[in-house]
Amino acid sequence: MNLATMSLIRYLLANYPYSDELSASRLTKMMYLIDWKSAIENGRQVTDAKWFFNHYGPYVDDFIEYAIQSADIDVNDSVTVLGGAKRLISLKNKNNDLPVLDPEVKTLADFVINVTKTKHYQDFINLVYSTYPVMTSERYSNLDLVESARRYKSMS
Repeated sequence: MNLATMSLIRYLLANYPYSDELSASRLTKMMYLIDWKSAIENGRQVTDAKWFFNHYGPYVDDFIEYAIQSADIDVNDSVTVLGGAKRLISLKNKNNDLPVLDPEVKTLADFVINVTKTKHYQDFINLVYSTYPVMTSERYSNLDLVESARRYKSMS
């Protein structure tokens, strides 16, 4: 995983306003939304993720593996209000110096935080599932966000 991706994860953990809702699933899908928006606007992903459309939507293990291995990130297993398992991700100390993001990446991250922060989990998932790559791809297939963005933009 590249340094820019690690910095982005740390930025989201430091700036997402509802840390009790920042599950592994939400963090991963926020990274997906940032990559998707970047693919549309810039013709490239921010991360080096190889996105896969599994039964829970766009997914990669990389971000959570990084969180688990990072000395300054907590990964705690918890339970949803419906009794299901969830894994919460948080910075151990939000006051530590965080890497500075490229202004373009910061703008994308702030946009995704602002759009998603008021969404309950199901609404958040509905947003992710309404994106063009998910709507036009088969489950259990790789998602090429840059190619999907090219097709998406050619339709408008």
